[in-house]
Amino acid sequence: MSVASLRTLAIVEAPSETDTVFGGKARSWVQVCALWIDLVPSGHREGGEGNRPVLTETASAIARTTSAVQAGQRITTGGPKWRVVAVTPSAPKTGRMTLSLERTWP
Repeated sequence: MSVASLRTLAIVEAPSETDTVFGGKARSWVQVCALWIDLVPSGHREGGEGNRPVLTETASAIARTTSAVQAGQRITTGGPKWRVVAVTPSAPKTGRMTLSLERTWP
């Protein structure tokens, strides 16, 4: 894999919670870093909760290794947001990492 295959710009965001004046919590997302990735769709699975069907898409993304990316964060690539499920360092080779991603519809 060459640097030329990393063609999609992704923004990595981490959750941030703050207390509200009413005693609750407000969640927002804060940008952690930007990555060039190679996004590869993996497939999908169907499920549901009661009468509401849910489609979960899966994908993997290969990027240069960085310690800023962790499971539980999300990635924005200009469209719907992907949840980072797992980060595998040094895969497929040294200096690269593989991100396991999911997003649900609707």
